[in-house]
Amino acid sequence: MDNNSIIQDFKKNKFYEKSIKKLILNDNDMTSNEKTFLLSCAILLIKKYQLDNRYTSYMELAYYIILKYSINYSDYEPLYDFSVNFGFYPIAQSITRTDLFFLKSINHNLIRSQIDSLYDHEGIIETFEQKKIRNGVLESSNNEISYIAPTSFGKSTIIIEHIILNSKNNDKIGIIVPTKSLLIQTYRKIKEAKLNYKILIHDDMYNSEERFIAIFTQERALRLMGKSEVISFDILYVDEAHLLLDKDSRSVLLSRLLRLNKMRNKKQKIIYLSPLISDSSNLKINNSEIPEPKEYRIRFNIKEPEYFEYRTDKSIHKYNRFTDTFYEIGTQENMWEYILKHKTSKTFIYLYRPQKIEQFSKELCGKIEDVSKSEQILDVVGNLQKYVHPDFYIIDYLKKGIIYLHGKIPDNVKEYLVSKFIQIPNITFLVANHVILEGMNMPIDSLFILSVKDMNKKDLTNLIGRVNRLDQIFGSQSINLEKLNPQIHFVNSDAYNRKKGNMSNKIKELKTNIITDDVKNPILKKEPDKTDKIIIDNEESFFSKSNDPKEQLKKKMLELGMFNIYIITDSLCDDIYIRIHNMKNNYMRDSIHIMDKIRIIFVSNLKIEDKEFSRLDNDPAINYYKMFLENRHYPLSYKINKNVSYFQKRQLTEKAYLYIGESFGEISLGGGKEVYIDLKGKTKKELVNISIIKQKIEEDFVSFKLNMFVQLLFDYDIIQESEYNEILYGTNDPKKLNLVKMGLTIDIINKLINDNQLGNIIRDENGNFSGNDDFLKYAEFADDFYKFELSKILL
Repeated sequence: MDNNSIIQDFKKNKFYEKSIKKLILNDNDMTSNEKTFLLSCAILLIKKYQLDNRYTSYMELAYYIILKYSINYSDYEPLYDFSVNFGFYPIAQSITRTDLFFLKSINHNLIRSQIDSLYDHEGIIETFEQKKIRNGVLESSNNEISYIAPTSFGKSTIIIEHIILNSKNNDKIGIIVPTKSLLIQTYRKIKEAKLNYKILIHDDMYNSEERFIAIFTQERALRLMGKSEVISFDILYVDEAHLLLDKDSRSVLLSRLLRLNKMRNKKQKIIYLSPLISDSSNLKINNSEIPEPKEYRIRFNIKEPEYFEYRTDKSIHKYNRFTDTFYEIGTQENMWEYILKHKTSKTFIYLYRPQKIEQFSKELCGKIEDVSKSEQILDVVGNLQKYVHPDFYIIDYLKKGIIYLHGKIPDNVKEYLVSKFIQIPNITFLVANHVILEGMNMPIDSLFILSVKDMNKKDLTNLIGRVNRLDQIFGSQSINLEKLNPQIHFVNSDAYNRKKGNMSNKIKELKTNIITDDVKNPILKKEPDKTDKIIIDNEESFFSKSNDPKEQLKKKMLELGMFNIYIITDSLCDDIYIRIHNMKNNYMRDSIHIMDKIRIIFVSNLKIEDKEFSRLDNDPAINYYKMFLENRHYPLSYKINKNVSYFQKRQLTEKAYLYIGESFGEISLGGGKEVYIDLKGKTKKELVNISIIKQKIEEDFVSFKLNMFVQLLFDYDIIQESEYNEILYGTNDPKKLNLVKMGLTIDIINKLINDNQLGNIIRDENGNFSGNDDFLKYAEFADDFYKFELSKILL
């Protein structure tokens, strides 16, 4: 419940309207009467909130007035008093530690001492609400819990604390994360915590251990459970749990994991963690034994963003959510001048489409001077030239303090660039899309949003939450309370948004902090519609038991996630089962290439929903993947050069069309979407960067789609284990296999072998790999990129 009747009454008052406008616009001519009046309004709102704390909008506006007043006019006593009385202790402690105002009484010193003793948690001062909710989660006896807190309120820390407190009762722990990047980030935090468990990051690392922490995506967790019907988790931590509400194959797999684990382990515990769930009851899986989670929610975010909009008519407006008003505050000749005028030391530019990200980065590069050529940047440039290619676009942009990120950049390169953005002060601009929403923590202190395509309020809130994380405000040596007002800029342009477009309506969605859950996952929907029936029926088929071989095939296909490739019907499974049987009886099968086997069994003359997979009915696509699989486990630089040579040969043919996907597609073939490009006329440098993109697209295609079919062929003994290992891992060597399954690439492992370092990789008492002292000395002298790769797993 909330009510803003008093706020509406305020708006009718001309003096309030005049005073709040001056506060919003940082007007230095604000009179003492106006200041006193606004602070009085804040006191009234606080009293109303204290009478009924369901009226959170009163508290939010009161806090905004006091925060803005204190920052604008360098009078921090009101903010200090508010922070002490309402438990915003990080602010109170920062004010006293930086001597922003003189403490006049011994009581203030006592308060400061009490805050240190009661709310200092591992060097971080918590808010009253944060400590209360954290303790509630840690002490809860409920088997299902949700922890809902704004971004940067310590969700990863609470996982570690909860594991420590419950380690005697939980031997088999699963931490479910949505992406590989977040998997490695979480792995490093768990490893540093030294929790006395075997740590798994790949399902094939499991070797019948009785005690382990598995940091998995939902796919890997399900594959682990598919190895034996007795494997289950005692507790599951579901990070970014709001993704469970979506309607896509991964959300369905996540709900399947929770349901399957409950069937195997009636005492399972689940902790959902998210900044973006409005009602935790929406996480409940229908027709399952999993009850609604007990909700623990941090309601107040001590950051209050400020919103600006640059419009195509060159005007600049500032939006305030409490007055729901756009105030015109000036003009700027063009968006480039606007961005460069308002940039900060770590500026994030958000765009939707990867192609636009690269286009913007190129244009931005032409607008600014070279940054000072620090040794750190020159080191990064050298490593990218060596491990990627000298013509990689980002090399040129780095010299201007710019990097870009999107989902079509190889994962290890993307992660390396993230680390450099964090570490190197001279890298000012990060141009990226939703990859930034996937849990990666970076020191961003301003945000420019150039596109709001396909972005709902939750996405926008999550993105904004990445700016000025609390640990960056209060954990640094130079505390700057102005960072509690993050600067968020919406920049309209014909080139990057839409012609004559404006984002005002999208900005106005931020008027309240109230977010409504949009439950799209059919497995969670309280009232599924007709279009959900196939998914629901398939899930019931997955959980049913049958000895019929065709039903078992259907279950395997559902288990692997093939419902994203086909509409899985009984007749489809009958057809594929016959094809599998025929291939098993083909005495020539060992001489048939695996890509041809996949085409014969799973593609030819079948109705395929996934257009990317349906390409395998064409000879050029089959031949390309034969080459791709052959070269897949070579170093990235080798594969890029190999691809460029292939593209140059293709340029000489009559039709030089290349599949590149929607993100970079320019041409439509056969009336479909623009998913192809014409290689003719492309320069060598363009071909290099097309190759980098193509490498990631095909790596994802193989990992997330093709490997499902490789697994099925292996399960039905159509390929041998040696071929299976070569395709999935690039090796049959047992020592290499163990390291690959840990997350190291084959080329890194081969370098370790050539440098005689395998003997310096040891296991601890829990079976976890690490490097001994000699290995640490070896790594110390490694180049920066190689050292970064080693640090993810072995350092």
